[in-house]
Parts: sequence; structure tokens; C-alpha cells
Amino acid sequence: MHHVADVLAQHLSHYKKVHALTYQQQRVCQHIQDCRTVKLGAQQWQCDRCDHNKTVYCACRDRHCPQCQGHVSDQWSEQQSKDVINAPYFHLVFTLPHELNGLARQYPREIYSCLFHAVWQTLSQFAQRKKQLQGTLGMTAVLHTWGQSLAQHIHLHCLIPGGVLTSSGEWRGVKKPYLFAVKALATVFRAKMLAAIRAHKLTIPQNELLMTKSWCVHSKVNLTEAKTVLKYLGRYTRKGMLHEGRLKQVTKDDVTFSYKDYRDSKIKRMTLTGIEFIRRYLLHVLPSGFMRIRHYGFLASACRAKKRGIISA
Repeated sequence: MHHVADVLAQHLSHYKKVHALTYQQQRVCQHIQDCRTVKLGAQQWQCDRCDHNKTVYCACRDRHCPQCQGHVSDQWSEQQSKDVINAPYFHLVFTLPHELNGLARQYPREIYSCLFHAVWQTLSQFAQRKKQLQGTLGMTAVLHTWGQSLAQHIHLHCLIPGGVLTSSGEWRGVKKPYLFAVKALATVFRAKMLAAIRAHKLTIPQNELLMTKSWCVHSKVNLTEAKTVLKYLGRYTRKGMLHEGRLKQVTKDDVTFSYKDYRDSKIKRMTLTGIEFIRRYLLHVLPSGFMRIRHYGFLASACRAKKRGIISA
């Protein structure tokens, strides 16, 4: 099996001759290369029955490290299991137009923060409308910045229980097979996202085009069982941009990996130069300390336990 660390060992020195690394990118590269090696130390395990010894090298635990994501995902899903509500869940995906990719590369913290803010404000506005649910939603939102080919594709996965808490503290469930109309959501999301960017005093590229083009909000399949919700939480919250099982070949020149082409739903292979692979991979290094998983409304940490009791009652 090939590893991202193999790609870095082969090509990072060449990459540095062409591209500058940010401090955060440099740290991530170092962590991935050191993960599960003698550089991070080791533990010696011994079986009490047969005295067999095994050396286990320590993990870097960097959230960008593909070797560390699987175990963290399982642990996180287990922790979240107590917060899954006995209600259908809706899965919405809000995508930024690619015209904003360059701005996100320059100001990642600001643009990603604007995305979280705009999405929550949009959904809250719809939930409070008289002809809608008239209450407070709960939401778990997860930022992804990549597509299957590792190209920049910034979008927010939102898992939303099918109901609201009213001002009187009562649970009001969704009666329709969908949460809100996605075209209407997209229109409001567009306005709120652009307003949030302007509030940060950032210049919006191709502003007139972005104001008139259709933005994408996608509604995925509804989730009706708790175990399915937990599976989705693990899948979308803690997975990294590339599972190393997708790496098929690493040579002194190229890197070949598999990807799913959503245009025809087929698994295909893509070959990139080592330098281009690293460039794409490092596009998705998050600003230090940035929270890419956030809980809102009655799922917010400050009031989750109390309000979960009301909903379950």
C-alpha cells in the first residue's frame, strides 16, 4: 500500500523549488512524514500469554494525516452517538462557486467562516418563517474543501434533524419529505454569503457574475435510522481529503490515484505529476485552530444536553 508520506519523500524537495510553503503547510508535511516512525517515538507491547513483543510507533494525530483519520473518525462517531435524535435527518450541501476559490486561497479563515455564517443564517431564516416551522433548528455542519480529484471544491455538509424547538420549548417535526426548497435556499444563501464577504472588507472577484448566476444547494437522501445517521456523521465529519487506499502508484515522476467521477458514477484513475499532487493536497490544509466541524441551534454544545431531553421527552 502506498502512503502520502511516500509522495512527500519522493517529491517535496522538488515542490519547494517551485512553490513556497506556508508555516502551517510545512508543519503538516513534517507531521505526515514523521507519523508512525521512530522520530515520534514508539511503545513496546508484550503479550501476557506468549511474551510476544511488538513495537508500535506513535501517531502524529494531525487532522490532515491520512493515517490518523480512520481511528479518530470511529472515536468521534462513538462520542456523538448519544446526541443523535430520534427523528429523520436531512442532509444538505451548500457549495461555493469556483469563482471564489482564489479568494479562499488568499483568505481561507475569513471565507470559510463566512460560509458557516451564511449557511446557518440562511437556514435559520427559513425555519423562522410563518409558513415554515417557526422555531430553532439544530445543525451539524462539516467543511470540505476538496473534490474527488483533490481539486479545490469548497462545500459545507449539513446534517439537520427534521424539526425545530418552538419559542415555548416544544418540538415541532417536519411533515414534508424535504426540509426547504433548495432553489429558494440557494438564492438567499448567495445574498448572505456575498454580504458576509463584504463585511470582511474583501473585494469580491467577478461580483456581477456571482450576483446573477445560480448557486448550488443540493439535498441528499433523508436519513431515518440512528445507525445511518452515525455512519454519515463518521463519513463526512472526520474523513480526510484522500484515503490512502486510493493511491495506486507512486514513482519518481508521477502519482496515480483512483477517484469517483460523479458524472457517470464510475471509478477511474488519474495520474498527476508529484508536484501537482502535492499542490492539490496542500490546498486543503486548514488555518491553525480552525474548527471545520460546528454545531448550531439546539445541537450547540452549550445547550445540547438540556434541549435533547426536551426533544426526547
